[in-house]
Amino acid sequence: MIHGRGRQVAACALALALVLALGSSLAFRVQAQTPPTLVVAQSADPDTADPGKSTGTATVNVLVNVYDTLVRRDADLNLHPGLALSWRTVDPTTWEFKLRQGVKFQDGEPFNADAVKFTFDRMLDPATHWPGAGDLRLIKSVTVVDENTLRIATSQPWPELPRFLGYYGMIVPPGYLKQNGPDALARHPVGTGPYRFVSWVKDDRMELEANPDYWGGRPKISHVVFRVIPTDAPRVAELLAGSVQLANLLPPELFSALTTSPRTKLVVGKSLSVFFVIYNLVNITKDKPLADPRVREALNYAIDRQAIVSSVLHNVGAPIATFCTPVMEACDPSVQPFTYDPNKARALLREAGYSNGFDFSISGTVGTYPGDRDIVQAVASQLNQVGVRTRVDISEIGVQLQSVLARKLPEDGWFTRFTDFFGISYIIPLRAFYSPGEWSQWRPGYDPFNQLIEEAQSAPNEAQMRDVSKRLQVMYKDQAPALTLFSAPNATGMSNNLNFTPRPDLEIPAFDASWSR
Repeated sequence: MIHGRGRQVAACALALALVLALGSSLAFRVQAQTPPTLVVAQSADPDTADPGKSTGTATVNVLVNVYDTLVRRDADLNLHPGLALSWRTVDPTTWEFKLRQGVKFQDGEPFNADAVKFTFDRMLDPATHWPGAGDLRLIKSVTVVDENTLRIATSQPWPELPRFLGYYGMIVPPGYLKQNGPDALARHPVGTGPYRFVSWVKDDRMELEANPDYWGGRPKISHVVFRVIPTDAPRVAELLAGSVQLANLLPPELFSALTTSPRTKLVVGKSLSVFFVIYNLVNITKDKPLADPRVREALNYAIDRQAIVSSVLHNVGAPIATFCTPVMEACDPSVQPFTYDPNKARALLREAGYSNGFDFSISGTVGTYPGDRDIVQAVASQLNQVGVRTRVDISEIGVQLQSVLARKLPEDGWFTRFTDFFGISYIIPLRAFYSPGEWSQWRPGYDPFNQLIEEAQSAPNEAQMRDVSKRLQVMYKDQAPALTLFSAPNATGMSNNLNFTPRPDLEIPAFDASWSR
């Protein structure tokens, strides 16, 4: 087994070797002047150029530059006018949006309320197979009031709708689609955004140029290229050489290569992602250790979260109490993480009848999440210290997720990362711990917890949602359906002369970037 320190040295050595291979003349030439083009290195290519067909991170990162949503979010997830200038509730289940006038799509087609209705009807049509449709399932209808006004009716009060529309709902041109068909949009995106499409070489790069007619003003950077570099060390190597200026979601073992170079910097953004070992509670029988909340709680007391953050994640991350991070709306800071208390862990195990411990297995991955194997090995080591004999099974991510979705995970725990792209505290538990949730391993679950999830979704106002969310966090900690660990790193490497704030939702809007003079 290659331990964390060994992998760090190996990765950095590889990065250095690649820099030398690229040639010092390239590095000097790129650093000698501000590059006219911003080159972003991602690990994957967009699935499609049609926002109605994918919600993948690599896809959204590119398309957010070409398309606009009704509501915009800044790097702190505050809401601002986008294609909608204002919004209000007409009644508890109806929102009215006033649209920006004089906006045109990049092909010259006018933007209006009909385009918004067309986009939403298309996204929510089951025949479109848009993966995000479930998140907007409370939308009942979209109605055009006039050219610049529309109303969205929901099946229940939904005060959080504008937050969802700050991430979902990139508006597409109806005329372009009707004339050219969906395959054309999948190859050649056309939106109202700050950049327009130039070219796309599949699995290599997509090139964009500034939209001179953008309603928000001309972008500070004229050209952007999103390159596909699947593995992390070569991405960092090209950053160090200067042929790439930004690479996102980098693993901890490569941080030092960026912080020690005079040409690059490591910028850590706020995180909407949480690492867990989720307990396999599917139809669990009462004679099993994990059926007892005292055992589930004991395992939480056995983990020194800060020690793992320091040793594996290079202090990028923070221990988490439940299922939300501080940047999420209604995440209550008064609910504190489990303290590291191995004596209390042993006492709870004795109280539950497991003085001699028990056998416990965790399904983990390698290279799927930053530091994944080192994290799960550290968790296993700490559990072993309180008598819980822990085995780690490394799986290929696709195989692992298939068994989770089928509720046939062979291990007792599932190491994973959940991300809430909307910045709302109840989103992760809705997916991961609400019994009907697509990823939930807590089945048949705990009825009072399920009821609180439903209350949070239907809370008529923010104050009530905060109250329900706090009760949900307290109940989660009491029931402990998972080993809650810490926030996942949101670390971006970039050139020293690039100004950009990594976003918690992981988007890369080049409109917000600029070069230092």
